[in-house]
Amino acid sequence: MGEPLLAPALRLLEEGKDGEALALLQSPQEDLPEAERLALLGFVEARKGNLRAYRALALKAARRAQTPLTLYHLGLALPPRAGALALEEALRRFGGDAQGEARLHLALAIALERLGRPEALAHAALARLKNPSPWTILHHLRLELLFGTKPLLEVLEEAEPFLPHPFPGVRLLAGHTLALTHLLRGSPRRAKNLLRGLLPLLAPQNLASFLVLGALALDPPEVRLLLEGAQAFLPREGWPWGFYLLARGLGEGDEAHLLAAHGLLREDGVPYALLSEARLKALGVEVEAPLAPGLAPGLRPEARAFFLGPAEAPLLRFLGGGPLPSLGPRGTEALALLLARKAGLPGEALAEALYGEPNLGALKALLHRLREKGLRISCPPYRLETPPPSDLSAFLRALSRGDLEEALALYQGPLLPWSQAPGVEELRLELEEALKQAVLAQGEVESLFLLAERLGEDLEVWEALLERLPPEDPRLPIARARVARLRREYGV
Repeated sequence: MGEPLLAPALRLLEEGKDGEALALLQSPQEDLPEAERLALLGFVEARKGNLRAYRALALKAARRAQTPLTLYHLGLALPPRAGALALEEALRRFGGDAQGEARLHLALAIALERLGRPEALAHAALARLKNPSPWTILHHLRLELLFGTKPLLEVLEEAEPFLPHPFPGVRLLAGHTLALTHLLRGSPRRAKNLLRGLLPLLAPQNLASFLVLGALALDPPEVRLLLEGAQAFLPREGWPWGFYLLARGLGEGDEAHLLAAHGLLREDGVPYALLSEARLKALGVEVEAPLAPGLAPGLRPEARAFFLGPAEAPLLRFLGGGPLPSLGPRGTEALALLLARKAGLPGEALAEALYGEPNLGALKALLHRLREKGLRISCPPYRLETPPPSDLSAFLRALSRGDLEEALALYQGPLLPWSQAPGVEELRLELEEALKQAVLAQGEVESLFLLAERLGEDLEVWEALLERLPPEDPRLPIARARVARLRREYGV
């Protein structure tokens, strides 16, 4: 018994038709188990923003009957530490029921995420395996962004097909996942455009989840509207209000809001408490018992940089003439060559690349100094055994997998533009040409425009951009003028 009315109520809630679901749930019915009815009524209250009512009804439901559905809602309604314990126990009790297990794994993944624990990803993966629905797929992809290793481009490719889904909740979850992916990739413009398309879908229950992303990507007038709406509807407790305070603090650089957000989120939304912690540190404010030392290592590198700032994820910079690593000019040139040639270089080849002649004595002295700095360099062929993270290596990886957006974001200019070492000059031209040919082959307007800006005076790229810009694009006059000037200067 119970299935005839439980399934329609669940389906209506999944479709976002809360009013119709509520009509089924408001009075006890013979074909709807009372425990499940109470749990779903609590879920409707949560969607209205009434988290206290959700918790009370979830507790009442679980006391009446402990089922995968009632314990799923109990796990989500309780504070995350208590919820995680309840869900772990429920999984031990309800093994063998694939759909029930998927539901419990998903709730446990959400609770563990709120605690900043990397095991959240494993539970999201199990939920997806046992029941590959839009909800489990998107939650799994979202947790890949925090704790996983899946390339960000692949996350985008998997999540994008859900944007036109008929269920508003799926569209919003897909949009949240995609916007966060763009921010992790250093593309706030794309995140902004995507979030703007989602704003008409937002209801009071969705506001909190989008506040922080909005504060980081949207323009100030839009952020103010989001905050004003949230202030009216959000409960002033737990992670929803913590997100409001954090968004205010991010937008205004306000120490008081950031501290208040940190206090709420360190128990109920740890990844975002790390973001508050990092902003406070940038303002010269240290928090008591900082979370970063214990939790940051569990985050993937892109998430660590996003939540804690670039200083917490050191990246040696070679592209665009950034600050030199503390190796001196010649050491920096050698490191760049070794990073680009992962298979290694014979001694004479490396010496000629650096000095223009096979000066092995100078090379050995240089390599000795680099090893004293902590670099592990094998004997000939000379090769880095543990390459340090660098924009050069990240650029080469992005280029090899065809991720031109990331490659362009990393390519801030030519490799070590000050260097006259023959091998560096050759590598500099090689990198520029490889990126140029990849972008020309792709032919996407935004990529062409970014590359044209990066290279400055490359007529071929500006001509390709001019051919593809639509008539209404405001960049068209710029491209026409640049092409005309370069043609005159090059005598074309």
